Amino acid sequence: MCRSMKSLIILLTSVVVTGEILSAQEKTHVEIAGFSVGKKDPESQFGQGLSMTKQPGLETDIFFRLPGRTILSIDEKQSKITLTTNEGNQLPLEEFFDGFFQMTVNDNPSEGTITLRCAELPAKSTSNFLIDGKFVLITGADLKTVDVDLKLVEGTKIKFGPAQLSVNQIGPAFGDPFKQSFELSGPQPLDTIQTVEFLDDKGEVIESSDSGSGSSGFGENMTYSKSWQIATEAKTLKARVSYFSKTEPVNLPCKLTFGLGL
Repeated sequence: MCRSMKSLIILLTSVVVTGEILSAQEKTHVEIAGFSVGKKDPESQFGQGLSMTKQPGLETDIFFRLPGRTILSIDEKQSKITLTTNEGNQLPLEEFFDGFFQMTVNDNPSEGTITLRCAELPAKSTSNFLIDGKFVLITGADLKTVDVDLKLVEGTKIKFGPAQLSVNQIGPAFGDPFKQSFELSGPQPLDTIQTVEFLDDKGEVIESSDSGSGSSGFGENMTYSKSWQIATEAKTLKARVSYFSKTEPVNLPCKLTFGLGL
């Protein structure tokens, strides 16, 4: 066989193998990331566990990947999951502060983990578990960027990309090079906001640091907030806000059997 033909075969083989790898990487993926079982302290009045590092009951972390998607949140109402033992006993899920599913999105926004908790311990004869159902994840679409005039005066109302917010808690920064800190808050979730940059009156980017976000309230009466530190003492500046103007639900089927042999 001539050298050129050998080279062509090697090249084609490489393309096929690479294509298979890319195809596998592009598929939706879900697996058990880990779990823990903790025993309740029978003498505790507050439901604490015998272990100092584990809550009583069963806690399970599920890793997921949705290639090409930016995960924003989980739809609690549409997600339906059951947790049963190999003996057919269904374990009731315990509610967290804001629902039955606690989701954490990784730095790569197409992947993360979903945590389930069950306060009830499985029977000693249990050898494995089955998680069955679907999660419905909310993903971002149609990314837009807008420049917003921002006055750092407490109580100022502002249309900050997709949300109507108020300026709150203006104060000193926590360390160099930052000069001041502030919070924006309002009644709408802020998870569609992807990036925020602050600009001076010359259009130059001001160094800033995301100081965290949170929510408070209950039911329909929620307040969502986000804080920053910025390296300027100016009270008038611009914010460049990139946000998803649309959201799309994506079904993530989940049928996983697991035990000690992860």
